[in-house]
Amino acid sequence: MNEAGSTPVWYVAYGSNLLEDRFLAYLVGCDDDRPWGPHRGATDPTSPSGDRRVVVPHPVFFGGHSRRWDGGCCFCTVEAPPKGRLPVVGRAWRITWDQMADVVAQENGLPTAEASLPDHPPGNSEAVRVLDGMIDLLVGMAPMDGEPACTLASSTPPPAGPPSTSYRAVLAAGMAEMGLSADEAERHLLDLDRRNRVRDRRVRSRWDRDP
Repeated sequence: MNEAGSTPVWYVAYGSNLLEDRFLAYLVGCDDDRPWGPHRGATDPTSPSGDRRVVVPHPVFFGGHSRRWDGGCCFCTVEAPPKGRLPVVGRAWRITWDQMADVVAQENGLPTAEASLPDHPPGNSEAVRVLDGMIDLLVGMAPMDGEPACTLASSTPPPAGPPSTSYRAVLAAGMAEMGLSADEAERHLLDLDRRNRVRDRRVRSRWDRDP
């Protein structure tokens, strides 16, 4: 158990972890009949003691190809978000530091022992590599209610890739839980697709060349 094990921390989630039922799989576990597959759960299965809608202050996009989801999933990088994009919808879950180790390990399909979290949550904008996996970085954020906050990111994210219909539906359901309308959720989902950004740039370039 980590030295700061019972310390509360706000885990700022994005992607499928916007949906409560999906995120709880990391804590209480679930069987293979769920869309996100089986999860062993955390050593401490206590539910989050709070949650709220927040903005993820880093770029998030659909990328890679998940066999489980049959399409791209959300990945985050540590740089500042590009200008002109919608703010990334996040959901902060108030859990414990020990639970954070279980979450990051399961995100990578690894045993919790493979995650080497620091003794205390990282400071604002501090990125710490905590395991050998695709989602390998723990990134500190500005405190929330005087308590540490962090999100997960990738030092070497995969190329952009389209999400499956089922994955998009989970994100949309999570956004609906936080009060977004279907139209608002769709705009945010489109903004996560970097293929749309390439098309936007091509259209702008074509107009720039036209007399």
